[in-house]
Amino acid sequence: MAKRAAQGVLAVVLVGLARYAIVPGCVIRVGPADGAWHGSGGEDSAPVDDGTGGSSPVDDGTGGSSPVDDGTGVSPEEQNLGEEAYAQLDPEDLAFASALAGNMTCALAGAVEGAQIDPAAIDDETLTALLEQYAPGAMEQARAWLAGTDPSVLAYTLSPKYECGRDYGCKYTSECQQGYIPAVRHFCFVDDCGKAKCPTCPDLVNELLQNVVIRSWCSYVCVQLGTSPPEIVAVGAGAISALRDTFFGPVCIAHP
Repeated sequence: MAKRAAQGVLAVVLVGLARYAIVPGCVIRVGPADGAWHGSGGEDSAPVDDGTGGSSPVDDGTGGSSPVDDGTGVSPEEQNLGEEAYAQLDPEDLAFASALAGNMTCALAGAVEGAQIDPAAIDDETLTALLEQYAPGAMEQARAWLAGTDPSVLAYTLSPKYECGRDYGCKYTSECQQGYIPAVRHFCFVDDCGKAKCPTCPDLVNELLQNVVIRSWCSYVCVQLGTSPPEIVAVGAGAISALRDTFFGPVCIAHP
């Protein structure tokens, strides 16, 4: 029942999103090489951390500066795997995939929220089906928003965003769970997260992110392992349900 109701609204939501298809929400420029990066999209653009929860290495309480598990449940092995993979990726490829993942994820979350379905009527199976159904359209919108954007002006983090697990309940690493699954060994690393705001999305998307169905969103960059250098094979979208506080995803789409 929920799926039938949502289908009637999806077209309206995506048509509305299409009005913004030719202009990215803001242009983000890469900052200094110390891990901080800055946006040029207005007052909400601010220095962003390097993926470790701050703009400098995490203090482990011993006076050192090594990454530590700060409540995310991330093992040192997982941290090293993500950092090594990101360090070997082409910066422009990573920047574009990062922007694409974030925009796709927020467009997907906005489409689900914009359907205005009673959250009490959405069980886990229905929410999974909605995410899978809307993902291709969300990817089309994300690609349209970023069309013509120079990857060299897009920002990216120097490592996966460890704090997304602690702050929003995202899985730090995962294989693709729904949608496209690359026929290669891969890991999806959490790349960005948030609640009711996507820093690079059109305003219409942020207006739809009301946290009624989806409490928070998690975007992923999926990297093929065992290759030198590693390659980005997909981007993924994850979501935390507002009703049951359950993680869904990542729903993956092949990239490029």
